[in-house]
Amino acid sequence: MPKVKTKPDKTRPPRLSRQYLRDQQWVFDRESELEEKYPNEWIVVHNGEVLATGDKAFDIWRRADELGLGQPFLFLVEKGIHVY
Repeated sequence: MPKVKTKPDKTRPPRLSRQYLRDQQWVFDRESELEEKYPNEWIVVHNGEVLATGDKAFDIWRRADELGLGQPFLFLVEKGIHVY
């Protein structure tokens, strides 16, 4: 029986890479340290290293794209109490 090609399901988000999940855990393990170093800034983390920081997520996303990171981990390092 021939294989039937199916279209990708665009209703589901893409799977997170192992690298993304490792970087996420790296940030969570060092959250208080990062709060002191990068208070209220966005950071891009890859391979357990902060590669870019800034106050606007879009600028940081663009920087991650320039670095060729396929699925970067972006994180807002919040310090103190924030009301949204």
